[in-house]
Amino acid sequence: MTKARYDTVSVRHTFIAVLGIVVLVFLVLISIAGAVQLADILNSGSNSISDLNKTLENDIKAYNKSIKINPHDSYDWDEKGAALEALGKHDEAQKAWDKAIEINPQDSLAWYLKGDDLAYLKRYDEAIIAYDKAIEINPLDKSVWSLWYHKGLAFDKLGKYNEAIDAYNKSIVLNQYDFANNLISYAKEKDLDKLGQPDKALKEDDYY
Repeated sequence: MTKARYDTVSVRHTFIAVLGIVVLVFLVLISIAGAVQLADILNSGSNSISDLNKTLENDIKAYNKSIKINPHDSYDWDEKGAALEALGKHDEAQKAWDKAIEINPQDSLAWYLKGDDLAYLKRYDEAIIAYDKAIEINPLDKSVWSLWYHKGLAFDKLGKYNEAIDAYNKSIVLNQYDFANNLISYAKEKDLDKLGQPDKALKEDDYY
């Protein structure tokens, strides 16, 4: 996965994080603001979300123009799909990534984004297939640990805890970022606990 394409995932996650922060700020302000101030805050938040949506819609228009100029570049379809997903247009996003894959079956980013969206839609079996395809294309990419982690989360949702733990173990081995290992280990420990093996988590964490 190229740096530019990997950055697309980061932008998408940043967008979601920003919305989460906005909601958190609203909750804090609700507890201290009066009715008039609260109305102003909600209007301001609504305007901010509206502005974000307009930006995404403009981005989609730009990608459509680029696609008309060069219809055989899967990258624009990747980006268009990410923007559509951020707008909550999941069916259209899936079609965009399918088009990217049709153009370039080795487009690992399209498979990655497709998998994440399928997981969001609780279509976990399909998400795992998409993650596997992305891993197969770039098994040694620096971001592949994230694919294994997300694959583990999908297995967890299906109640396949042993498979989830195997995926988390692979993610830990491949991960280069210490901060993420805590996140992966936490998910792994939860599944070991579900299997009645909480002590095993401590021993394996010492190994890694």
